[in-house]
Amino acid sequence: MDAEWNLYKPSKPLARYINWTFYTGFTKVFTSFLLIFIVLCLAFAGLFMLCGNAQPECIIVSGEHFGTNQNTKFGDAFALSWTTFTTVGYGNVYTATGSDYVERETEHCSGVVFLSTLEAFMGLLYAGMCAAILFGKVNRVQSHAHLTFANAVCLQYEDVEL
Repeated sequence: MDAEWNLYKPSKPLARYINWTFYTGFTKVFTSFLLIFIVLCLAFAGLFMLCGNAQPECIIVSGEHFGTNQNTKFGDAFALSWTTFTTVGYGNVYTATGSDYVERETEHCSGVVFLSTLEAFMGLLYAGMCAAILFGKVNRVQSHAHLTFANAVCLQYEDVEL
């Protein structure tokens, strides 16, 4: 039986990133959090745009189907993405609910609902990870001993029996 099956093998890029966050400044950490947030929201916005183009009745924008206004399609997809990722849910852009289905079955939009559920779950994990990193970083800063150095040296001599 192979004894290595239960060894912990973390993702190397993720482990390097987490280690980097503990040794770099707060500004760089916050900037990296913001960049990762924007990249994830943009990626999900692209997926929502694809889904919205394929099934426009599955995403509701201000009471209308997705893509009614061709000039705001990506903006609407991005609004749905960041409100889903942050779990804010303003309500002007949302996935279709039971009362929004007129001629379709609810299973028709299960892909969009699954995508939004996946993004909300990833948003919760991301927020938890960011909070844990900040907590660890602040805890590390606060746990260092505060020392004051002086030029005077105090030496104590003691007899030691050998």
